[in-house]
Amino acid sequence: MYILYLDESGVQEVGAGTSHFVLLGIAVRTDQWKTLDSEIERTKRPFDLEGIEIHAGWMARRYSEQESIPGFDALDRPARRVATQTAINRRAGVLGVGGNPKKIKAYRVESKKIRPYVHLTRSERIDCLRAVLTELSRWPDVRIFADAISKSDYAPGRYTPYELAFEQIVSRFQAFLAKHGILGLIVSDNNATAAPRLTKLSRKFHSDGTLYRDIHNIVETPFFVDSALTSLIQMADLGAYALRRLIENGEDALWDIVEPRAERFGNASVGVRHYTGKRACSCRICTAHGRQ
Repeated sequence: MYILYLDESGVQEVGAGTSHFVLLGIAVRTDQWKTLDSEIERTKRPFDLEGIEIHAGWMARRYSEQESIPGFDALDRPARRVATQTAINRRAGVLGVGGNPKKIKAYRVESKKIRPYVHLTRSERIDCLRAVLTELSRWPDVRIFADAISKSDYAPGRYTPYELAFEQIVSRFQAFLAKHGILGLIVSDNNATAAPRLTKLSRKFHSDGTLYRDIHNIVETPFFVDSALTSLIQMADLGAYALRRLIENGEDALWDIVEPRAERFGNASVGVRHYTGKRACSCRICTAHGRQ
């Protein structure tokens, strides 16, 4: 039996934020998940992040507060925490004097999100992301299923980009399970907006099938969990981030590590798709998928 851990990167609203919406699932054998979870936590230990959520988007970005501190990289980790928090307080004070409520609120959110990682330099944070992905890639039975939707090529229809990607992943996960004659279930990050719709869609898929196949090997509707408490959901978040950065920015350092775990059929990477509607695309994802 396999568990498919599911998370997204980017925003699905057309015309807002990112140019792509990516949904990615990491399928792990049920007899391996506990050991893999422990190994991921062990890999985080040298970075003083054991028990701390890995959130790729917040870890990979630049922290202007750190960059404003002379000799920051040479400080030890406790000193970095203190220095960064001082810089955060200083910036918050400046924003408070300005009195813009939206900016103040946004910065409160930002400073809270980066706080677990401020003892690390940006280079160390990237090293941590690479290390946990490398650990994941070492497990030959792990499989990746993903759908990256180009929002400019998306035509509004019966499904939102999130739902369209979900149908694709469910269909490919079902094909994988049927090929091996095993069962699987889906565990997703608890997205309060998407969860009710995905549950309803799953019930429809169980009764009527997806556009591509009947669903016989997936157990129940998705289970929704807090990503902060589940390392493998965090790995799905990181994988989705890596795929989106590859497609949007040509950044391949993270995706290169886990690409071999994408489900394949012969020479085609059937587990990962880049949706561009009717527009031809020759990116490496489309080429590997067999669609150009």
